[in-house]
Amino acid sequence: MSVDLTLGPSWSIELASDHPTALLAAEELRDTLARMGAPVLPITAAAQGSRIVLSHGPEGEGFIRAPDERGLSLRGAGPRGLLYAVYDLLEALGCRWPAPEAGAELLPGHARITLPSIAVADQPGLARRGLVLGHDLFLAEAERWIVWAARNRLNTIFVHTTIRAPALGACRLAAWRERRAALLPLIRQRGLRIELGGHHLRDLVPRRLFGARPDMFRHNGRRRAADHNLCVSNPAALAHAQELAAAFFAAYPEAEIYHLWPDDLRAGGWCHCPNCATLGPADQALIAANALAEALPIGRPQARVAFLAYHDTETPPAATRPHPRVTTIFAPRLRSYAEGMNGPANAGIAGRLARYAGEGAGEELAIFEYYLDGILFKSSPPPLPEVIAADMRHYHATGATGVHALLTGDRPFVATPPNAYLFARLAWAPTASAEDTLACYAAARAPRCGAPLVEAHVALNRAWRAVLERDPEQDEGATARRGRDPVAHPPADVLDWFIAGPRRAMERRLENLRRADEELQRAAAVWDTTLASAGLAAERAEWELSAALLRFLRLRQQLYVLAARDAGAALLGETLAEAQAALDALLAWADVHVPPAAQGGHRLLRAAFQLHLDHIADGRLLGPLARLGLRLRRAGAAVRFATQLDWR
Repeated sequence: MSVDLTLGPSWSIELASDHPTALLAAEELRDTLARMGAPVLPITAAAQGSRIVLSHGPEGEGFIRAPDERGLSLRGAGPRGLLYAVYDLLEALGCRWPAPEAGAELLPGHARITLPSIAVADQPGLARRGLVLGHDLFLAEAERWIVWAARNRLNTIFVHTTIRAPALGACRLAAWRERRAALLPLIRQRGLRIELGGHHLRDLVPRRLFGARPDMFRHNGRRRAADHNLCVSNPAALAHAQELAAAFFAAYPEAEIYHLWPDDLRAGGWCHCPNCATLGPADQALIAANALAEALPIGRPQARVAFLAYHDTETPPAATRPHPRVTTIFAPRLRSYAEGMNGPANAGIAGRLARYAGEGAGEELAIFEYYLDGILFKSSPPPLPEVIAADMRHYHATGATGVHALLTGDRPFVATPPNAYLFARLAWAPTASAEDTLACYAAARAPRCGAPLVEAHVALNRAWRAVLERDPEQDEGATARRGRDPVAHPPADVLDWFIAGPRRAMERRLENLRRADEELQRAAAVWDTTLASAGLAAERAEWELSAALLRFLRLRQQLYVLAARDAGAALLGETLAEAQAALDALLAWADVHVPPAAQGGHRLLRAAFQLHLDHIADGRLLGPLARLGLRLRRAGAAVRFATQLDWR
C-alpha cells in the first residue's frame, strides 16, 4: 500500500545520529522545508508516524533516497553523504543555490509539499572537489562561500596563502589566522576537508641565512644566489626546511593536505650545483616535497604534502618517486581555454598529465584549475560550460582523484560567474550535459527568463574564444617582453602574448575579435529587451564588464596590427585614442563597482593594459622628452596604486 507523501503536521524528521554533519542535515531539511511552506517538522530519534528518516554509514558521499511504508528514507554512505542527500531532495522540490551572494537562492513556495516518490541513488564522479580561496577579498566573505560549496556538493576548502606582501594572488597567512576561529566551525560542521598553503618553500629556508650559509641556496650556474629555490642536494638546507615545515604543520593542524610549493616561476629557479645539475626541475621539486613529508606528524596519518606539477615541473620527474605521504597536484595554467583538455591545442599538456597518472603521482592526483581566476582572465572569467564539462570528463577518465578551482582576482565579484556553479555540479557528475547545467543555472538566476540568460552567456562564451584560442606548446611571446623598462617591455600574461608576433597570426586574431564584437552586440540586445526586467543588475554589470574588456582587447589588437603594417602616425594616433577610451571605460566601471579596499590592486593589474598602449606610443609616436615624461607618469601611478595595497 502506497503512503501519501504530502507533508502535514503529523510528519517528523527521524535522526538517530548525533554526528554534527548529520544534525546539520536534519536542520537544513527542517528549516528549508518550512521556508517553502511546509509545517515545521520536529526532529526526533524515533518517529511514531509519517516521517523522513535520515541515516548514514561510517564514511562516504554516495546516498540513496527511497520511499517506504512510512514516508521517505534518506541514507548517506557517511554523514557528508547524508547532507548531500538532503540537498538533493530539496533540489528535487525546486531549490537551487546558483551563487553564494544574498538573494541568489531559488526557494519556491508551495501551498503544500509532496515528497518525490521516485527512488534515487547517486555518488560523486571525482572524489575530491575543492574551492580554492585565493585572495583576502574572498576570504573576507568565506562564510557564504563555505555554505554554498557544501550545498553544491564540493567537499574541500583550500586556503591558498602567502606571507609576502602585497598578497595579489593569495590570502595572507595572517588573514587565515585571523579568520579561522570563525570559519573552522562552519567547515567542520559540513564535514569539509581543509587544505592550506601555497608557494611557501622559500619561506622554509629564509633569505636571511644566505650570508652565513650560501651553500643552502641554489647555484644559478655562475654562483650561489638567494633569489629562488633551495639547493636540494644540501642536507643542511633540507633539514632546515623540515624543521620549519614541522612548525608549520603544528601551527595549522586543521589541514589535511599542506601545500609548500616552490617559487611561482615559469623556469629558471632551480639549482645548478654539481650535485643538482643532473636533476630536472620536477626531480628537484619532488626531492624537496619528499623531505617535507618526512616531517609530517606521525600521529596524523591522513596528513599529506602536495607536490606541484606546474610550469617547468609539469613534465614528470625522471629519477625520483613520491614519498607515500606525498600527493600530486597538476596545475595547467598555460593551457588553452578555448577547448577542453581533450582538445588538440591541449594535447601536450594532456599527455604530461597522463604520464603523472600512469607513472605514479602518489596516492592522489588532483587538478588545480583556473575557471574563477580573475588575474588570468583580466578580472572577468568568461563562461566556460563546454570547456568545464569536457575537462571534468577528461580528468575523470584520466584517473584524477580530485579537482580544485582557484577563486582569486583583483576585486570581489559583483555577481559570481556561472563557472562556479558549472564547476561544482560537473565535478560531482562529469558525464552531465554542459547545456543542461548552464540552463539549470540560468533558470535559478532568472526563473522567468532562463533561456535568454543562457543565450547571453553562450554569446559571451563564443566571443571569448577569439581571445582564448592559443597553442600552449608555442608561446613565442612568453619570454619576448622581458626587461626592466615596463614601457619598452610591457608585462604579458596568457591573454597578452598574442598581441604581437607573426603578422598573419595577428591579422587572424583581429578578424576573430571583430566577429566576436558582432556576437556581443546581438547579445546586448537580449539584455536590453528580454532581460531588462529580470532583476539581474549585478549579473548584467559583470556581463557588460566582460564585453567592454573584449572591446578593449579588439582595439588593442587593432593598434598592434596597424603598427606591424607600418601605418602612418595619424592613423596610429587615432586608433590609440580609441583604445585608450576603451581602457578608460574599464576604469570607469571600476569606479562604480570595485570597493575602495580593492581599487589599488585592481588598478595595478589594469596598469599592464596601459603599458601595452604606451609601448606603441613610445616606439612610434613620441619624441625623446615625451617618452621620458611618459615613464615618469607611469612610475608615479604605480607608486600611488602600491600605496593603496595591504603590505602587512
